[in-house]
Amino acid sequence: MTLVGNNDDKQRAAAKCEQCDEIGIVQIWPDGSLQPLGQSNFCDCASPTLAVLATDLDHDEIP
Repeated sequence: MTLVGNNDDKQRAAAKCEQCDEIGIVQIWPDGSLQPLGQSNFCDCASPTLAVLATDLDHDEIP
């Protein structure tokens, strides 16, 4: 995942709905669950399957 920001409990990353290819930002919780950021629904799909798009960066590598 490409790290957008984090704190001790969660991280943010870009993700894509595997059904409709909509891309957005999600929060990644410590248990690995994904939640759309700033909205209740990621896309218009009834049950979206979200996939994180890239690989992790160490917090110190964030520009």
